[in-house]
Amino acid sequence: MSTKQKIDMDAGLMRACLWSGVAVIVALIFAQGFLMHFIPGLSPDLPAEEVKQHFIDRKTEIRIGTVIQIFFWMFWATWSMAITVFIRRMERGYPILSFSAIALNGGGYVFFLMIPMTWAVIAFRPETMDAELMQVMNDWVWFNWLFTWPPFALFMAIIGVAILKDQNGSALYPRWVAYLNFWSAVLIFPAALIVFFKTGLFAYDGIGAFWLPVFVFFGWVVVMTVMTFRAVTIEETRLRSDDTTRDTADLRPL
Repeated sequence: MSTKQKIDMDAGLMRACLWSGVAVIVALIFAQGFLMHFIPGLSPDLPAEEVKQHFIDRKTEIRIGTVIQIFFWMFWATWSMAITVFIRRMERGYPILSFSAIALNGGGYVFFLMIPMTWAVIAFRPETMDAELMQVMNDWVWFNWLFTWPPFALFMAIIGVAILKDQNGSALYPRWVAYLNFWSAVLIFPAALIVFFKTGLFAYDGIGAFWLPVFVFFGWVVVMTVMTFRAVTIEETRLRSDDTTRDTADLRPL
């Protein structure tokens, strides 16, 4: 009698989790760019009264934008866990890389939620709030956006290590994806320099500290999404092949 084993990966669910990462990018462009006018952010050198006026002038758009953001940022968890599942698939023995990835993704998710939550508080009563307090709270948001780069850099590095250590017969990711992750981890480092500058290249609205890390980070998300779709197909094919081989063996005469 055939004892066909059920495929132990829900490929449709994996693909849905990967699409959720694309949804995050689209939602951020619409909410933070089109509605809130925060791509890039207000200059850290802007006087406090001008920061306050921006929140007063666009308080409705900012409130709507924060609702969109607080909802869609949750999909960071589903997107990153789809990749973490494959880290576990590539890792042999004790799952130190996998567990580290889970911890880093959870920590990063907290930072993401703090971004729209803080903006929502500022936009809740901008007319009566002290301008200098609003300026500090807005600074806090951008430090959440950029200065929190280390957990994401380490997650990238863990992906790279897992790919290089992958000893499965059909590699889930090509080796160049590992090096892309290593370089991405390095290239988002300039976000750390916002603590030293209020104007210029490394201010939190500058090319070096904002545009470079943001393009690298979200470009990395796009590439990892595409390559993980490919990995899902590879794993799906392998599992089906294993089941076919198993069924053929079951049909052999005793």
